[in-house]
Amino acid sequence: MSVMFPTIFALGIDGLGRNTKIGGSLIVMSIVGGAILTPLMGWISQATHHISIAYTVPLACYCVVGLFSVFWRKLKRANP
Repeated sequence: MSVMFPTIFALGIDGLGRNTKIGGSLIVMSIVGGAILTPLMGWISQATHHISIAYTVPLACYCVVGLFSVFWRKLKRANP
């Protein structure tokens, strides 16, 4: 999961100009992976009795980050 945060952070502060510091601060403060996703994974694992099903939580996160990084250029061009 070490790839997710640097990707989100680098793309999230790109082009903020003088607001880069506040944007970076907000991204750092919004880290909720350990606070929400880990217990959610545990709950899914206990409810389904399969840890493999619980791994769909980080899989979904990887997919979102991957799509965000792939489509970043299109998003950036659409909002100059």
